Amino acid sequence: MGSNMYLYEKARESHDQDLLREMAESRLLEHLPRHRLSRRVAGKLGVLRLQLGARLKQFEHSPTVLQEHV
Repeated sequence: MGSNMYLYEKARESHDQDLLREMAESRLLEHLPRHRLSRRVAGKLGVLRLQLGARLKQFEHSPTVLQEHV
């Protein structure tokens, strides 16, 4: 019975620490500024990144002809 109590206490301590960490993170997030501009810029950068990735992938798969000069 003693080892079961030990394991129970360790699991409870771990759970309590997880809850405290989540609360601290949410408090930090509450203090961050919520600007629409930053969300818009992040969204546009994400779209640009996706477009660039598609073009690079297209370039990667296009046949390239290497000409050797003799």
